[in-house]
Amino acid sequence: MILEWLYPYWLRNQVIRNKIIAIYIPLIIVPLLVLGFASNRIYSNAIVDKTISNVTDNSSLIITRINGMLKNAESCANSLTINLNRVIQDNHNGELNGERSLQLSTLITNQLSFALLVFPDVESAAFIDNNGNIYGTSANIEASLSPEVVLQTPIIRQIEQTSGQNIWFPMERRSYLTVNGAAPVLSLGKRINNINTGQELGRLVLNIKESALSSIFGKIGTGEQGSYMLTDPSGMVVSTPDATKLLKPIEDTVLRDWVQTAKDQSVIGRFQSSKQLVVSSEMDKFGWKMISMEPYTKLTEDSRKITMLIAFIGLLCFLFALMGAGILNRLIARPIVLLTKNMKLVKEGNLSLRLPVRTNDELGLLASGFNTMIARINQLLDNVRFEQKKKREYELALIQSQIKPHFLYNTLDVIYTLAEFGRVKDVQRTTKSLADYYRIVLSKGREAIVLQDELQGLRDYLGIQRLRYADIFDYQIDVQPDVMSCTVLKLTLQPLVENAIYHGLKTKGSFGHLWVSGCREGDYLELRVRDDGVGIPPERLPLLLKPGGLDEEAHIGAVSAAGNSGSSFGLRSVDSRIKLYFGEEYGLTINSELGAGTEIFVRLPLAFGGMLNEPDPARVTEGRSEKREGVE
Repeated sequence: MILEWLYPYWLRNQVIRNKIIAIYIPLIIVPLLVLGFASNRIYSNAIVDKTISNVTDNSSLIITRINGMLKNAESCANSLTINLNRVIQDNHNGELNGERSLQLSTLITNQLSFALLVFPDVESAAFIDNNGNIYGTSANIEASLSPEVVLQTPIIRQIEQTSGQNIWFPMERRSYLTVNGAAPVLSLGKRINNINTGQELGRLVLNIKESALSSIFGKIGTGEQGSYMLTDPSGMVVSTPDATKLLKPIEDTVLRDWVQTAKDQSVIGRFQSSKQLVVSSEMDKFGWKMISMEPYTKLTEDSRKITMLIAFIGLLCFLFALMGAGILNRLIARPIVLLTKNMKLVKEGNLSLRLPVRTNDELGLLASGFNTMIARINQLLDNVRFEQKKKREYELALIQSQIKPHFLYNTLDVIYTLAEFGRVKDVQRTTKSLADYYRIVLSKGREAIVLQDELQGLRDYLGIQRLRYADIFDYQIDVQPDVMSCTVLKLTLQPLVENAIYHGLKTKGSFGHLWVSGCREGDYLELRVRDDGVGIPPERLPLLLKPGGLDEEAHIGAVSAAGNSGSSFGLRSVDSRIKLYFGEEYGLTINSELGAGTEIFVRLPLAFGGMLNEPDPARVTEGRSEKREGVE
């Protein structure tokens, strides 16, 4: 029933152009109406939130600046306490019978004036001694009251009740102890005591102008439309740029009631005959509150413009929708249907498809991307097939290079010769080494084995070769125990050792030495094969590992992976095989000196099983350093 209501009968028989118009136009108009309303609300809320955040930050800056002024005034009072103590004590005979000493008066006035230079936030200062004499930074202060009257003022009497701590008086207009009786001031009082004896020396009064506080509002304020004011907990304005509202209760009773109850919060309401955004920030000192007011209509002015712009765009879209509905079917529906059909064929396994690209729009990009995707899939499949083929070639070449008839024949000849001489133990040992060597070479088809097994196969091979060439070389294997369980490709070391014997040591003409070592270097496993054979010519060394480089059957000392025959696996093949399995950052590095020997570094990942084939933990044993000088 719902679908029939959404898709009425009269629309079913209409041409597709009319169907697109009937469905497409509401899809444009309705979202635009919703968008206009939502954007107006969202943008307005965002502006309000941003304004609240800005005002709160500005209020914090203003409060911080005011607190700084108050702290400066307190620092000024503390500094004057010390300075006045020194001046009065140094001139304790400066007063006689309660009469002012000109010298003492000058020193005290100078200290007060100097303090105002150091602390410019303080407008004026006055010191009243025990006889009621007033010493001030202005003549108006000194002439404001007689000595008898000044000691009876509320401020002086309240100061006398303290023991010397700073005491603040509320913002007020005062006709005495101020420069201008009509200008409100915030006063700080302090009883000055003798630092050594605690005896009262006088009273200090410091004044901060209200205009100094309200001047901060204009420097940090939100703009021309907004306004700031400081109020006390009762809602009386203690600081504002508008002098007509100063030291009066907030005129709007609703706003005043809200200020009395609000803490750090904001509200949007009708205050002072207009809709306002009001933000309140607490000032811990005196319990004052920083109140900021922003006209709401000014904040949302841009959002109303955006709403009208969306309405105008909606009208234009309605007109263009009538013209574009008929084109949509031909330009969009047909290419999409064609793309869908081809995607279905690809899903069924047909990767030879190509879409015609007739346009440069999104549909053209889709068609071009589809063709690129198919081409890359085919390229990746070709790469996978090529890599698998290369792996099989390397594996086959490796097996063929190690299961060599001449090595097997020579070993059998050695066994036969040993048997003729009656060396039964050597025959047993050689036969066992040959069997174990080929067992590790085959490795049940595994690509990788643990380093312990690789070294065992190497020992079997070297044991056989040592029988044949006992007068040519000896060898030493020294691998650290903590890397014996690392995973390596099988027959990584044997081709290097084989060529060290045949092309480095055998052609030396004197007795040689072969060393095999391994250790952990950072996050890598490093194996080394070194001999003191004939070495490699310097001009041939850089070409050994390059594709299409030197014939790998040329002598390269201990690091030549070339075999003893034309079917050898080759140094470049060993390096390529390592890079193929582990990455380009791994492989062989060759160092050689002609006539002194050759050393190869084999860099492999430090993987303890699980890299290619999981090693058998039972076969992981501690490594050992082994040096063989002969055959038993």
